[in-house]
Amino acid sequence: MKIKNIFKIRTLFASIFLLLFVFLIFVLFMNQINKDSEEIGIVKIFEAAPVFTTTNLMGESYNIDFTNSSPTIITFWASWCPPCRKELPILDSVQKENNSVKIFGINIDEDIEDAKNFVNQYKISFTTLKDDDFITIKYGVTKIPETFFINTEGQIISRVSGTLTKEKIISLLDELTR
Repeated sequence: MKIKNIFKIRTLFASIFLLLFVFLIFVLFMNQINKDSEEIGIVKIFEAAPVFTTTNLMGESYNIDFTNSSPTIITFWASWCPPCRKELPILDSVQKENNSVKIFGINIDEDIEDAKNFVNQYKISFTTLKDDDFITIKYGVTKIPETFFINTEGQIISRVSGTLTKEKIISLLDELTR
Protein backbone atom coordinates (compact mmCIF):
# COMPACT_ATOMS: atom_id res chain seq x y z
CA MET A 1 0.00 0.00 0.00
CA LYS A 2 2.82 2.44 0.81
CA ILE A 3 4.48 1.86 -2.58
CA LYS A 4 1.21 2.67 -4.36
CA ASN A 5 0.88 5.94 -2.42
CA ILE A 6 4.48 6.90 -3.14
CA PHE A 7 3.90 6.18 -6.83
CA LYS A 8 0.72 8.33 -6.82
CA ILE A 9 2.56 11.20 -5.13
CA ARG A 10 5.45 11.00 -7.61
CA THR A 11 2.99 10.91 -10.51
CA LEU A 12 1.17 13.93 -9.11
CA PHE A 13 4.42 15.90 -8.73
CA ALA A 14 5.55 14.88 -12.21
CA SER A 15 2.20 16.00 -13.65
CA ILE A 16 2.35 19.33 -11.83
CA PHE A 17 5.94 19.86 -13.00
CA LEU A 18 4.98 19.04 -16.59
CA LEU A 19 2.02 21.45 -16.50
CA LEU A 20 4.19 24.23 -15.07
CA PHE A 21 6.81 23.58 -17.74
CA VAL A 22 4.20 23.73 -20.54
CA PHE A 23 2.73 26.92 -19.03
CA LEU A 24 6.19 28.53 -18.86
CA ILE A 25 6.89 27.66 -22.51
CA PHE A 26 3.50 29.09 -23.49
CA VAL A 27 4.15 32.36 -21.62
CA LEU A 28 7.60 32.73 -23.19
CA PHE A 29 6.17 32.00 -26.65
CA MET A 30 3.38 34.57 -26.28
CA ASN A 31 5.85 37.13 -24.96
CA GLN A 32 8.05 36.59 -28.03
CA ILE A 33 5.06 37.02 -30.37
CA ASN A 34 4.20 40.32 -28.70
CA LYS A 35 7.81 41.49 -28.94
CA ASP A 36 8.00 40.49 -32.61
CA SER A 37 4.81 42.31 -33.50
CA GLU A 38 5.81 45.48 -31.64
CA GLU A 39 9.30 45.75 -33.15
CA ILE A 40 9.54 47.56 -36.43
CA GLY A 41 11.82 46.83 -39.30
CA ILE A 42 12.30 49.47 -41.97
CA VAL A 43 13.62 48.51 -45.38
CA LYS A 44 14.45 51.15 -47.98
CA ILE A 45 13.20 50.15 -51.42
CA PHE A 46 13.25 52.06 -54.67
CA GLU A 47 10.98 50.11 -56.98
CA ALA A 48 7.65 50.70 -58.67
CA ALA A 49 4.64 50.04 -56.47
CA PRO A 50 2.43 47.29 -57.92
CA VAL A 51 -0.88 48.57 -59.29
CA PHE A 52 -4.09 46.76 -58.41
CA THR A 53 -7.85 46.72 -58.75
CA THR A 54 -10.04 45.87 -55.79
CA THR A 55 -13.15 46.93 -53.90
CA ASN A 56 -13.73 48.82 -50.69
CA LEU A 57 -15.68 47.38 -47.76
CA MET A 58 -18.95 48.46 -49.38
CA GLY A 59 -18.16 46.77 -52.70
CA GLU A 60 -17.23 49.86 -54.72
CA SER A 61 -14.45 49.28 -57.27
CA TYR A 62 -11.03 50.94 -56.96
CA ASN A 63 -8.16 51.01 -59.43
CA ILE A 64 -4.95 52.04 -57.66
CA ASP A 65 -2.25 53.06 -60.14
CA PHE A 66 -0.32 55.88 -58.37
CA THR A 67 -0.78 58.41 -61.18
CA ASN A 68 -2.26 60.92 -58.75
CA SER A 69 1.09 62.55 -57.87
CA SER A 70 0.31 62.28 -54.15
CA PRO A 71 2.47 60.58 -51.55
CA THR A 72 0.70 57.36 -50.61
CA ILE A 73 0.73 55.03 -47.62
CA ILE A 74 -0.58 51.49 -47.97
CA THR A 75 -0.97 49.43 -44.82
CA PHE A 76 -1.99 45.78 -44.63
CA TRP A 77 -4.06 44.92 -41.57
CA ALA A 78 -6.69 42.69 -39.94
CA SER A 79 -9.20 43.42 -37.19
CA TRP A 80 -7.92 40.52 -35.04
CA CYS A 81 -4.31 41.86 -35.07
CA PRO A 82 -3.47 43.78 -31.83
CA PRO A 83 -0.63 45.83 -33.39
CA CYS A 84 -2.96 46.74 -36.29
CA ARG A 85 -5.63 47.86 -33.85
CA LYS A 86 -3.02 50.15 -32.31
CA GLU A 87 -1.62 51.50 -35.58
CA LEU A 88 -4.75 52.23 -37.66
CA PRO A 89 -6.09 55.02 -35.42
CA ILE A 90 -2.62 56.62 -35.56
CA LEU A 91 -2.63 56.48 -39.37
CA ASP A 92 -6.13 57.93 -39.34
CA SER A 93 -5.00 60.91 -37.27
CA VAL A 94 -2.12 61.48 -39.71
CA GLN A 95 -4.61 61.37 -42.61
CA LYS A 96 -6.87 63.92 -40.92
CA GLU A 97 -3.94 66.28 -40.30
CA ASN A 98 -2.42 65.96 -43.77
CA ASN A 99 -4.72 66.15 -46.80
CA SER A 100 -1.83 65.87 -49.27
CA VAL A 101 -1.20 62.20 -48.44
CA LYS A 102 -3.41 59.31 -49.51
CA ILE A 103 -3.74 56.37 -47.14
CA PHE A 104 -5.19 53.01 -48.11
CA GLY A 105 -5.74 50.19 -45.67
CA ILE A 106 -5.79 46.73 -47.25
CA ASN A 107 -7.82 44.44 -45.03
CA ILE A 108 -7.13 40.69 -44.99
CA ASP A 109 -9.95 39.56 -42.67
CA GLU A 110 -11.82 36.41 -43.69
CA ASP A 111 -15.08 37.93 -42.48
CA ILE A 112 -15.49 41.41 -43.95
CA GLU A 113 -18.06 42.26 -41.26
CA ASP A 114 -15.23 42.17 -38.70
CA ALA A 115 -13.36 44.77 -40.76
CA LYS A 116 -16.47 46.94 -41.11
CA ASN A 117 -17.09 46.79 -37.35
CA PHE A 118 -13.49 47.81 -36.62
CA VAL A 119 -13.59 50.72 -39.09
CA ASN A 120 -16.89 51.94 -37.60
CA GLN A 121 -15.79 51.48 -33.99
CA TYR A 122 -12.56 53.46 -34.45
CA LYS A 123 -14.06 55.88 -37.01
CA ILE A 124 -11.31 55.17 -39.54
CA SER A 125 -11.72 57.78 -42.29
CA PHE A 126 -9.12 56.69 -44.85
CA THR A 127 -10.11 54.28 -47.62
CA THR A 128 -10.20 50.65 -46.55
CA LEU A 129 -9.96 48.09 -49.33
CA LYS A 130 -10.31 44.32 -49.52
CA ASP A 131 -7.52 42.06 -50.72
CA ASP A 132 -9.51 40.96 -53.80
CA ASP A 133 -6.62 40.97 -56.27
CA PHE A 134 -3.97 39.09 -54.20
CA ILE A 135 -2.50 42.43 -53.25
CA THR A 136 -0.62 40.90 -50.30
CA ILE A 137 1.20 38.62 -52.74
CA LYS A 138 1.97 41.45 -55.18
CA TYR A 139 3.54 43.41 -52.33
CA GLY A 140 5.23 40.39 -50.72
CA VAL A 141 3.55 40.95 -47.36
CA THR A 142 4.91 38.52 -44.75
CA LYS A 143 3.31 39.80 -41.55
CA ILE A 144 0.90 42.45 -40.42
CA PRO A 145 0.85 45.30 -39.95
CA GLU A 146 3.08 45.93 -42.92
CA THR A 147 3.13 49.45 -44.33
CA PHE A 148 4.47 50.85 -47.60
CA PHE A 149 5.43 54.48 -48.23
CA ILE A 150 5.12 55.40 -51.91
CA ASN A 151 6.42 58.66 -53.38
CA THR A 152 4.76 60.90 -55.98
CA GLU A 153 6.40 58.96 -58.84
CA GLY A 154 4.81 55.70 -57.67
CA GLN A 155 7.98 54.21 -56.18
CA ILE A 156 8.03 52.36 -52.87
CA ILE A 157 10.55 54.24 -50.76
CA SER A 158 10.09 52.43 -47.43
CA ARG A 159 8.56 49.15 -46.29
CA VAL A 160 7.84 48.87 -42.58
CA SER A 161 7.00 45.68 -40.70
CA GLY A 162 5.53 46.24 -37.26
CA THR A 163 3.63 48.94 -35.43
CA LEU A 164 4.46 52.52 -36.33
CA THR A 165 4.32 55.51 -34.03
CA LYS A 166 2.94 58.84 -35.21
CA GLU A 167 6.42 60.35 -35.08
CA LYS A 168 7.85 57.60 -37.26
CA ILE A 169 5.00 57.91 -39.79
CA ILE A 170 5.60 61.66 -40.07
CA SER A 171 9.34 61.12 -40.44
CA LEU A 172 8.81 58.58 -43.23
CA LEU A 173 6.29 60.90 -44.92
CA ASP A 174 8.88 63.69 -44.87
CA GLU A 175 11.24 61.39 -46.79
CA LEU A 176 8.57 60.96 -49.49
CA THR A 177 8.29 64.67 -50.13
CA ARG A 178 12.00 65.48 -50.31
